[in-house]
Amino acid sequence: MAERGRFELPEPLRVQRFSRPPLSTAQPPLQRSRHSNTGFVGLRVSVCYLFAYFMEATPNFEFPWPSVNVVLEGSSILDVPRLEIKTIGEATSFIQAYGFDVNNPDDLALVWKFFNDSVQFIEKTLADPDFPKVPEHLRSEKALSDIRRLFILASEKEKTADQVYACAILRVMHVMIHLSYDPRLKFFQAMQTQVLNRLDRFIYVDPGNGATYLGKQEDGAGIKLLFFKKKERKDPNREIIKLLHKADSVVEEIYDRVGLRLVTETKLDAIRAVRMLLEKNIISLPNIRPGRSRNRLLDSKRLQFELDRIVTHLNKTSEPAPYIDRMIKRLEKRIGQGRRGRGFLNPHSSEYYQAIQFTCRELVKVRNPQHRLYTQLNSQLPNMSGGDQLLNELFPTIPPAFEYGFFPYEIQIMDVKAYADSIFGKSNHEEYRRKQLNSARDRVFSKKN
Repeated sequence: MAERGRFELPEPLRVQRFSRPPLSTAQPPLQRSRHSNTGFVGLRVSVCYLFAYFMEATPNFEFPWPSVNVVLEGSSILDVPRLEIKTIGEATSFIQAYGFDVNNPDDLALVWKFFNDSVQFIEKTLADPDFPKVPEHLRSEKALSDIRRLFILASEKEKTADQVYACAILRVMHVMIHLSYDPRLKFFQAMQTQVLNRLDRFIYVDPGNGATYLGKQEDGAGIKLLFFKKKERKDPNREIIKLLHKADSVVEEIYDRVGLRLVTETKLDAIRAVRMLLEKNIISLPNIRPGRSRNRLLDSKRLQFELDRIVTHLNKTSEPAPYIDRMIKRLEKRIGQGRRGRGFLNPHSSEYYQAIQFTCRELVKVRNPQHRLYTQLNSQLPNMSGGDQLLNELFPTIPPAFEYGFFPYEIQIMDVKAYADSIFGKSNHEEYRRKQLNSARDRVFSKKN
């Protein structure tokens, strides 16, 4: 386009008023200001830029929704069907964001250790009939050569055998890593000792018949226990399966690493055991975990009603009455829990499983190793030249003598009938474990995606 026409018109002649006649002589070329970036040229550049931007930005409208939904909807990484890693560099960055540096020999050795443990767990513990053995080219450090290749294989769009196995290995590795570095483990031994020792002070064995009681029988408070078990540590493989089978499980939600099971003769004795645990401060009432209690053994409202009736009749007469004895005998049948259904805490619990189950938290105190080191150095360094300055550099503040932390444990109380059913009946534990294992297999190998 000509800046101003000299020999021919750049566009059709327009009709103009006489007050604005056209210029009769040719005009000199327009002088652009050094600030002149506007006008048609600027507009043309802007349009071209915007066009190029949108053409370039179009691929960014595609999102890896399964991964994004981990953030938006709180879904688990274990349920993401594939990763989004295309290069070795991306794999390096992904692993580093997780917490390991593959360029560090110590970190890399740890990653390979979890890889090997994961392969062994898949083949020996999961033992899925559909996926019995990891392919040879994926099952060892020598065959794979670079751990980052596993992440690229897990990102393949097609659900090939290699992609499925790569994802399975990474899922199990993820759970193993979280279990291994659970910060609560440093409190485990101290917690176990505190809880079990406190309970042991109230467990009595009758030397005459060998019967076990919670509380002293001679005090009139003894509750006969037909079975008493301390679960001192869950099998590590069971912990892995527990985290794999539940959609929202994280390592912080393993509450039964330590547990107690009390089996009483009757349902009434079971609720008496609860009362004793509270009255003797064997458990701490404020530290019972909200939302983790489940009573499927007895109807508490019916129990209160029946006991109130008995107390009312007892207050009317000081002498034994046959009808009061009959009320007490009928009590056991009337307070049974009639409502059944799947457990909301665990979908694999049988609808026939009956127990009082709750989670406590123990405030555990353990000696701080940093304080022990500080004490040793403080007794030696001040006698050396510059020792005080070095001690202050190592310990700007004096570390506390003890560390404190809460550690959960679980208590189950049931009567003998419910216990027998959990061993031999419809709610038997082996069936429960089988369901857990099958769910873990389905999730690890992404069978439902």
